[in-house]
Amino acid sequence: MLTLLRQLARKSKIMIIAYHVYDNWQTKRRFLSGNNESCSGSTHSGKSLPESLAYINQVFDDYLNYSGISPFMLREKRILEIGPGDNFGVALKFLIAGVKQVVCLDKFHSKRDTEQQCQIYREIRTRLNDNERCIYDNIINLNGGINIHTEKLKYLYGIGIEEADKILEPGSFDLIISRAVIEHLYDPDAALSVMNSLLRSGGSMIHKIDFRDHGLFSGKGFHPLTYLSIPDPVYKLMTYDSDKPNRRLLTYYTKIMTELGYDSKVLITNIVGSALEIVPHKETVLQGVDYSDSTISLIKNIRPSLQKRFKNMSDEELIAQGIFLIAKKPAHKLNR
Repeated sequence: MLTLLRQLARKSKIMIIAYHVYDNWQTKRRFLSGNNESCSGSTHSGKSLPESLAYINQVFDDYLNYSGISPFMLREKRILEIGPGDNFGVALKFLIAGVKQVVCLDKFHSKRDTEQQCQIYREIRTRLNDNERCIYDNIINLNGGINIHTEKLKYLYGIGIEEADKILEPGSFDLIISRAVIEHLYDPDAALSVMNSLLRSGGSMIHKIDFRDHGLFSGKGFHPLTYLSIPDPVYKLMTYDSDKPNRRLLTYYTKIMTELGYDSKVLITNIVGSALEIVPHKETVLQGVDYSDSTISLIKNIRPSLQKRFKNMSDEELIAQGIFLIAKKPAHKLNR
């Protein structure tokens, strides 16, 4: 049934919707039955060893470079990584830099190739100096599989960040990070509220958030903003339980950070209609530099078809198809 719908969906917007409604229902059934394994987050499955290592280094470097956090500032800190996917390489990089503990939290258990992951971890080790290898060897042991020292690196899955306050202590993290995760949370209000409660006063959040449709419609040749034309009740049936884009765009995040009292900075990472990432990420994008007249035309052509709240958005908001959010909790702010 799912295969047939997928084939038909290539030709029809209605069939794309039907396919994702069915897929969402199937995903919910699997999760309720106790099967929380997912291909979502299997970032390294299609990467070569050099590509995996480059990806891990890039993610780690982005967190530090764009936030202005130095390795010295990480010492003895406690970090929550949301959605680590199929690899703990980024967590290892933080621990090797002197972090006290990293807790990796995922609602789903991403499918992974154990041998491929072992190769990645072995290669990470070969690139360390003697002092770093001592730290590494106290975190992970690859003899007979992947054995992790859970006091240093703790992996929790089967529960989403929206409910993480049931298992994690309030005010217990200095830094909360995620990459391409927040856009998949159907209720980011609840998620960010929980993160706020878990973050200590003066702590920071760093999230890279992708606003694109992740191929829902664009992957079938439709306009990249077609997903913003679907009525909310229908879109909920398509996405609620299946890790698909939540359609929260730029001003949603600036508004909620302001409401929480955070000092925040938003950098734009992607432009609608372009597969290329803006590097370095920028606070302001400019016509003629970062996007062209054709970008404005792309928005103009679909605006009449968008749902009301998206139709009323400015060109600037619809242009931004991804952000890097850096937000600092005031030192005096109490956890709620």
